[in-house]
Amino acid sequence: MVAEVEIKNNSPVNGENSSKLKAVNGLTKKVAEDSFDEWKRLAGHSFTAGFVIESLRTNDKVYKKLHENKPVKDVTASNVSKGKGFFSEVVRCIIHFADSSSESDTYTTILKIPGIESMEAVNENAKIKLPIDDKKLSDCHQTEIDFYEHLAKTLDVPVPHVLKTLPWKVGEAEGLLQMKDMTGKGEPLNIGETINISQIKEVTRYLAHMHRMALTSEDEEFNLWKGKHNDNQLYYAHFCNMFTDTEPFLKICGDKDYFEPLVNKYQKFGTNPEYINYVFTQSWKDLNMTPVIVHGDFHARNIMWKLDEHGETTNQVLVFFDWQLYQEGSPMADLARIISFCTDGWVRRQAEEFIFDFYLDELEKEMQKVGKSCPYTIDQVKKSYNYICLTLSYGMVFFPLVLSTMLNACSPGLRKARVDAAILRCRHTLEDTDRLLSGEMKHIYEKFGQ
Repeated sequence: MVAEVEIKNNSPVNGENSSKLKAVNGLTKKVAEDSFDEWKRLAGHSFTAGFVIESLRTNDKVYKKLHENKPVKDVTASNVSKGKGFFSEVVRCIIHFADSSSESDTYTTILKIPGIESMEAVNENAKIKLPIDDKKLSDCHQTEIDFYEHLAKTLDVPVPHVLKTLPWKVGEAEGLLQMKDMTGKGEPLNIGETINISQIKEVTRYLAHMHRMALTSEDEEFNLWKGKHNDNQLYYAHFCNMFTDTEPFLKICGDKDYFEPLVNKYQKFGTNPEYINYVFTQSWKDLNMTPVIVHGDFHARNIMWKLDEHGETTNQVLVFFDWQLYQEGSPMADLARIISFCTDGWVRRQAEEFIFDFYLDELEKEMQKVGKSCPYTIDQVKKSYNYICLTLSYGMVFFPLVLSTMLNACSPGLRKARVDAAILRCRHTLEDTDRLLSGEMKHIYEKFGQ
């Protein structure tokens, strides 16, 4: 899917870093009466109208069936990810045809373009600064390309249909994932919204299926994932420095007398990169757990949920996306992340009463399909789940600050209510962290927190 393209440096600079790069075209599949400007840059990026049309006429089976010989009069584009993404920009392109009978006779496609601009924009106003490393982000983009080109088909879970990929050469050329547009078919949840029990069960079924494929596949190309992107296991340790200044949270928490002693007690543990790295690289080995493919950034914003006839989200998954941190690891890594990050305390606690048995039952059913049995015990999955949750729990204290920054467009009353709910989520998380590290996982606290 990596393509040969033509580049040309005759377009004006619009102030964005990407507009200083050479324009990317490569149009060869021209149709008589095409009247669009093939060198028109899209949404301030280096990719042009000609580039998009060439890709659609080459790679998109639906486009070729419906519109291959239609002359194009224009390609318009807009950034549809503003305020929603950290590591990439999502550009929606609309193709307008010269012989259209109505304004609705168009075709759309998506360009996912990695970059640091979105993170820089968030950092301008945020109290908690996100670490920015364009080299690491470039590597992550290449990881995602690898996923779609070598793993997605065999893994057999719903993912976006990728038409074309380009590597990101920082300072030289923008990276790209061109995808089928899913507008109107699904939506991710808004930041801070909680998933429900039915959605937790839905993703657990898919994880069990994905884990069975990872555990049993004999496809040689697919099995190259084993150990290939394990540098991603070290990714979250880089965020520890974000969590050293607790004063901004204590100012807004509303109950400093409760929060301050616990925040201070667990600060060393919660900001210890050695613990983060131990959990993702070694803990599951110490538990004698066979590794599986881990998404690595598994949360509700990286899942599109199917829409009903009224355009409302359902409990059914449309696609899982953003696979740039996939790695080898614990079967509990993704499940613990989404439950810890994307549920209020009462939902999380309710899920934790049944989710381990539920996961093992689902995995057992999956393994029986290929004549094998589930390789994990309930003790293993519970311990591994707790290890993962404890990598996330201290960082949750800073979630209300991040949420407050990202909800600037909300009314003051709504913003306050949502931040208050996030603070309550932090309280429940700290309660359970204290219970674990004072009880059954006290040895972990003594090793990494004192």
